[in-house]
Amino acid sequence: MKIMNAPWLIRIVVVLCAGLCAVRIQAQSVPDTSLDTAPSQSQTSSEVTDPGPSKSPDQDQRNQFVPALDGTGLVSMRTNHRFRFLAGETTTSGWDSNPENLPKGSASALYTVSPYFSLQASTNKTQYLLQYEPTFNFYSGYSGNTMQVASAKVLSSASDRLTWTLGLSGSHGQDSARLLAPTQSIPIGSVPGTGPNSSSYLPNAGTITNIDGSLDLHYDLSPKNFLGFDFANSFSSMPSLNQKNSVATTNLFFTHGLSPTLGILAYQQTSQYYGTLSCTTFGGGAGIRWQPLQSTMLVLKGGPQINAPICKSQQGFSYSVSLATKLSGKSQFYLLAGRQPVTGYLGPGLWEDSFSGGYHRQISSANVIVFDVGFVTSSTLKNVSSYRGVYFSSSFTHTLSRGLSIASSYRSYDESSGATGFNRNILLLSLIWTPNSRPPSQ
Repeated sequence: MKIMNAPWLIRIVVVLCAGLCAVRIQAQSVPDTSLDTAPSQSQTSSEVTDPGPSKSPDQDQRNQFVPALDGTGLVSMRTNHRFRFLAGETTTSGWDSNPENLPKGSASALYTVSPYFSLQASTNKTQYLLQYEPTFNFYSGYSGNTMQVASAKVLSSASDRLTWTLGLSGSHGQDSARLLAPTQSIPIGSVPGTGPNSSSYLPNAGTITNIDGSLDLHYDLSPKNFLGFDFANSFSSMPSLNQKNSVATTNLFFTHGLSPTLGILAYQQTSQYYGTLSCTTFGGGAGIRWQPLQSTMLVLKGGPQINAPICKSQQGFSYSVSLATKLSGKSQFYLLAGRQPVTGYLGPGLWEDSFSGGYHRQISSANVIVFDVGFVTSSTLKNVSSYRGVYFSSSFTHTLSRGLSIASSYRSYDESSGATGFNRNILLLSLIWTPNSRPPSQ
């Protein structure tokens, strides 16, 4: 392991002190107004649109949440703010066991800086949310790297029955830098969770570009029935690997509410792969949405998925399961599992099997502990090696004052592709500044 020299230590101390001073000055001048967020702590960019607590399971998109790019939880799209600009920063120092992602890599000390900018606005019928966060990583023994992440979301009620949502997110930089950035959550109802993208990155792909777009339509046929249409497209460019991968997926579904807590659904799903891999898949199935308690939501769906002959391999079936529950006023738990079309940034493949879960607990008014685990594996094609990634993280966050927290975390990642693989362990100590928002411990 290479020990951080004096100049690097001085840099870290200066950055931490500067951030702390800026926070103290800002805290005295900022009024006590809260950003609309879900009451929980935490993420392509991927997103789950299953409903949180509501009056009936058919209110699928009436109260959407969006992951905050700074890793502090979920932002509600239902806001009364006409216009609000937010800025924050996460400054981190720590240790990385394998920055170069090698089978037997050397460790290094590190520090990262992640400024955060957000703009939220609304009209009588439409809500807007723009976010941007770059992450700059510096090492004592290696050259640094960066990752730029941005997202945009628009939620609008075209009429009393029709609601539409438009989403766009993108990232550009070294894909392995994501492991050092603030944890990106995804909304599982109103509970923040860690999706399969936390368990997957391409360590030697060089500078990559990922762009994800989505359009969701929700139409109420009656108080108990609604139609939905989702379109999503994932694009990834990896010049170092000479690859451009894209997956476009459409879903058409119908939901019927049997009771205020139980709904059944039927769906049709089509995926088109283009770029390095050309393939078309068709499928459909059924499922349930069950909300046995106000703070618990279970969504289960699945069915056959048939690939066209050009794919040269069969997926067979697809499914997705999500469970989110608040065990008490101070703890929450979630599970995600699925067999779905492969994410574009994993390279050319047909489908992926994934699992993730986590437990969050507020152990006091100022302290929170979080545990997350994730697993993903992709299909094997003749010209592409299979992929497997396992992720684990734990963190402890202490709120120093309103909008200012300090967090210690451990992250572990194990990856294999074909006959090669590596593991990576990271220890981090972070100062998190989130002015004008609720503390991360809530």
